[in-house]
Amino acid sequence: MSNPFLTAVNKYKLIEKNDSVAVALSGGADSVSLLHMLCSVKEKYNLTLYAIHINHMIRGEEAERDEEFCREFCKKLSVKLFVKKINVPSIAEKEKISTELCGRNVRYKEFDELSKKLNCKIATAHTLSDNAETLMINLVRGTSLNGLCAIPERRDYIIRPLILCDRAYIENYCRENSLDYVTDSTNLTDDYTRNKIRHNVITELKKINPSFEASLKRLCDDAKLLSVYLDKQTDKAVADSRLAFGYSAKKICEQDKIIRQNVIKKICVENGADIPEHIHIELIDNALFESGCVDLCGNFRAVVKQGILRIENTEAVNNFGEEILFADVINKEFTFDNIKYFVKEITDFDDLTDNPIYLSEKETKNAVIRTRRQGDKIFFKDRNITKPLRKAMNEFKIPSELRDRLPLVAVNNEILWCDGINSVQTSYSAEKRKFIIICEQGRTFCA
Repeated sequence: MSNPFLTAVNKYKLIEKNDSVAVALSGGADSVSLLHMLCSVKEKYNLTLYAIHINHMIRGEEAERDEEFCREFCKKLSVKLFVKKINVPSIAEKEKISTELCGRNVRYKEFDELSKKLNCKIATAHTLSDNAETLMINLVRGTSLNGLCAIPERRDYIIRPLILCDRAYIENYCRENSLDYVTDSTNLTDDYTRNKIRHNVITELKKINPSFEASLKRLCDDAKLLSVYLDKQTDKAVADSRLAFGYSAKKICEQDKIIRQNVIKKICVENGADIPEHIHIELIDNALFESGCVDLCGNFRAVVKQGILRIENTEAVNNFGEEILFADVINKEFTFDNIKYFVKEITDFDDLTDNPIYLSEKETKNAVIRTRRQGDKIFFKDRNITKPLRKAMNEFKIPSELRDRLPLVAVNNEILWCDGINSVQTSYSAEKRKFIIICEQGRTFCA
């Protein structure tokens, strides 16, 4: 008889030799089986095993019973147990979220901290049955392709070795190995969405197809393969469309619709917005062909104008007033129009490309960082000409609505550097101290 636990471990490369693994132990049949299975392969993989139990303080005496059970079980297996007591109902009320969501948030926060503390993987006891329930919940609530992937076998430091084990297998494993476990009384009611799906939906579907959960897992696996492929195509499309101040609508429109939708999502997230809802994605997709503005959640909006897509934060933030001395931000970060910049002193010029020209410490001695003003001029050494900044912005196709919001480095009305005008070059200098300005959105400028 095949062992789905070992199949998952090997197929998804969940465990390697000399790993440290902490099991998320609730005391239920799934997590008890998981810890017992890992103990059975401890010598084979030379594992260091731990367990973590989180008392959510929801079920009173029953929660205390679960905690005590976990202590005794770990003692029997000689596994070090970490116990956390967290008042989930109180936190949920304060944050105005469900206890179900709050409990999950709390658990994964604790998992993250323990993983960093012990430099270990966290093994959760999600099963094939849990995966089917999650997929059904996603379908009921409405989902995209990512929702069809359901529960991943691994994510960062989280591993799920029971993901191919259904509930019947777990119950049989407990019987064969004489393993006691506790039952969470809330799992017996239909108070939670997952329980309703488990008791009323999946039970009926398994009457039609006893292998229903395994069938859904195959669907999930196919969805994951497709998702990985689409992510690669999306990354390439975003890179190909990226401009200095946005993204080429024309380039995005050349893609198939499924790629365009993914590109829109990725661009929104890249620029600080949440993943847009489906209706917003459709509106942005239409705007790519016709121009327009779409309000997004929070303080963001998507703007398509003159063939450029931009995601704007409507609450502009600068961390200084009208101007600041350039010397005061050397090797420091400053924020301009919600975009972060960093002025870095260069010590290793071999790391830089494109033969940039730098400003020396002497040239920037009296320089300030500010926005444009009447009479600003900029000198292009490569062409030996001076231009009004206004005309230079036209030449470099800087969007008109951004021109009064971009930072520049100036001495009086002489512009030494302006975001978006990459060819600004001042006189060569023998000074050793020279600087580069780095923008969080990927633009790098020498100054």
